[in-house]
Amino acid sequence: MNSNFSFLPFFKVLWYRLIWIILFAIIGGGIGYAWLHQTYTPTYTVAANVDIHHTKTSRGSYLDQLNTDVNRLGTVQSEMSDLGIYRIASSTLKQDSSIDYSANKMQKSVSVLGKPSSTILSVSATTDSAKKSSAVVNAIITSYKNKYTKTDKRLVVKQLSKAKASSAVVSKAMYSSYIKNGAIIGAVLAYVVCLLLYFKQRKNKRQSKRGQLKSEK
Repeated sequence: MNSNFSFLPFFKVLWYRLIWIILFAIIGGGIGYAWLHQTYTPTYTVAANVDIHHTKTSRGSYLDQLNTDVNRLGTVQSEMSDLGIYRIASSTLKQDSSIDYSANKMQKSVSVLGKPSSTILSVSATTDSAKKSSAVVNAIITSYKNKYTKTDKRLVVKQLSKAKASSAVVSKAMYSSYIKNGAIIGAVLAYVVCLLLYFKQRKNKRQSKRGQLKSEK
């Protein structure tokens, strides 16, 4: 069975309209960059370390108490990540810093990680403001300290470094990805349009030729 289908027109359009395709790829990449530049909102991550341990008992040794505290670091991590602590921290933020940041938001933006073989936790928060992120971290650590040192007199909660806005890590926009996608979309659209125009022009030529043949007959 013979077929009139050929890939030649596709390659012809690609070759003869290559400049237009490249031009629209550049325009598409520029649009992708401009769109991300206008819509992107950076995030700010601030972290602080806190040492949580117990003073040794009069009969116990320092090493035994240290091993006990190291082994219960996972429990401490869960306690500090508890929604109840976040609620206290949220209330503290609103009263002391006039920052309205709910406990549910903290669950999504706060990370509490234990350092292996130690009694140290790293508390970090990622929000749309460096000041807010630092305030959230400090409020969580303070809230944990105020709650648990009341009932456990031997518990020591020592924040090793205050969370500061100046130490925030700012997220970076992935411009390369948007430029690439914009360029691809621009090039494909230009190619499709050129292809449609080519086939339309070829169809018009055929119809015109047929009309001439009929008129000659």
